[in-house]
Formats: sequence, C-alpha cells, structure tokens
Amino acid sequence: MARIFEPRVDRVVSLDELTDFVHASVDLHDLDSISSAAPLLRGLANDRQLVVSRLNQQVQNLFRSESIPSAQVIFLGEGRDFYLRANIWPSMADLSSGRVYQDQFAYNLAHDHNYSFMTVGYHGPGYITDLYEYDNSGVTGRIGEQVELRFVQRVQFRGGMVMLYEAGRDVHTQLPPDEMSITLNLMIATPEVRLRDQYFFELQRGSLLDYPIETDGSRRVSMIRMAADVGDADTRQLLGDLAASHPCRRTRLAAYEGLARLAPQDAESVWTKAAADPEALVSEAARARLAALL
Repeated sequence: MARIFEPRVDRVVSLDELTDFVHASVDLHDLDSISSAAPLLRGLANDRQLVVSRLNQQVQNLFRSESIPSAQVIFLGEGRDFYLRANIWPSMADLSSGRVYQDQFAYNLAHDHNYSFMTVGYHGPGYITDLYEYDNSGVTGRIGEQVELRFVQRVQFRGGMVMLYEAGRDVHTQLPPDEMSITLNLMIATPEVRLRDQYFFELQRGSLLDYPIETDGSRRVSMIRMAADVGDADTRQLLGDLAASHPCRRTRLAAYEGLARLAPQDAESVWTKAAADPEALVSEAARARLAALL
C-alpha cells in the first residue's frame, strides 16, 4: 500500500543535491531504496522560492509568444530515469469560478499509475485522498472487468507529508483541497513505464472503467486507429509487424483491429491469428470477433 512518511527536516535541500542523491544512492526499481530519498524531498519542500521562481519564468515567457506549458504542472528538473515536477491542485472554488482552467485533474476518479512516484505537500492545506490497493497481475485490461479493490484509508495530504505510490498496486481518489495547494513530485520514468497500463476504476461496481488518454499506451492506440482509417499496403505491413511482436498488449490488439478494418475480407484470418496471442485481453477480444463473423 502507499507509504506515508513525516520526516522532520529543517534545512533546505537543493534540486542538485536531491538529483545527485538519487543518481548515487537510489535503485529506482526498489521501493525501499526510493523511500530513502523521502527526507531529501521533504527538504526540497523547504525551498519556498522554488515554485514561484519557476512560475515567474513561465510568466516571463508569455512576452515571447512561446507555447504555454500546462498551468497545472511545472517541470523542475530531471535525472537518469526520473524527473521532478510541481503539481498545482486548485480548489473547487477555483475551478467553478473559472480562475483556473481544468486541464488534467482527476478529482473524484479512482485511478492507479503506471509509474511509481513520491510526493510531498508543499503549499496549501492539501487535497484529501482515499487510498486503495489491488493486485495488478490478474487484470487482463478489459473495460468493465471486475477488479478487487481494497480500501486502505483516507488521508489529508498536508504540507510536509511525504507519500510513495507503487506502480500498478496503489489506487487513489483525490478530492479537491479547500484552497489551492501544491505538491512536489519525484517521478520514476524507467523504460518499462512506457509499456505498463494505467486504469480508471468504477468504485461502486469494482470494475475497470477506462484508460487515461495521456499515457503512451493510449497514444499508440490512437495513432494506430488513425493510420487504419487512411492506411495503405505499407500500413498493413507495419500493423502486421506490430501485432506480431509489440510488447504492449493494447498496442497488439489495436494493430489487429486496424488490420481487420483495412482489409475486411481478411478479418477472419486476422482474428484467428490474434486468438493465439498469449494475453487474454487480445485473445478474448479475437474470439469474440470471430464469433461475430460466423
């Protein structure tokens, strides 16, 4: 389950110090090792100029007619297979008044993450989060699939508190804070993250609701669907290669769907091949498509 720390750190930790520590001392595949960086992340939150200085840079860039980054995420720095960012969490009053544009908030929506990350409360009262956990290993990825979610606890994520979320296990629902709040996040970006699925959950039914659209997997699926709508013989070859060998099951399924759409006359052979896929998400969908063709 999500780990909660409340380290007492009075000194200010710089971005460079935290980055150097992670490079030298943290195994990004080991949660215990990532936990060792909690005091330094807490110390980074003692830098009261960190976020406002980055915001000032973004405001200054408005004079240069540059593209505007997300108003809710502020990039702070990066290292090898990780990066640091600040997240802005508006209150409902901020959102309903139009003072803040609702860009990518998943308030009141249960979700996991395809990456592990550690976060610290930096500014404001902090959001409330309901924590759950589940076993990702048995999930096929089918929308509507039943998933056993175990409620852990409700937490007021106040300033100075540090939490560590495990990819594919910890699930949370966030409620907007009473006032705008900010967190600082140490985001793990090891290569396997790009192939993991991330889910939204329906808590009342205990089921898989949907996939977030901003993940690499969803972007791959979207690109394949667009290619299948306007594709040619080269597209069929490329989709055939993806269906046969891509390590992401959603990508393989989308490639099979694209092949069947590009060449409806070959749909039976496409889905017969897909039915042999080792992942249930693909093979079960293929068998359903074959049954519909008969």
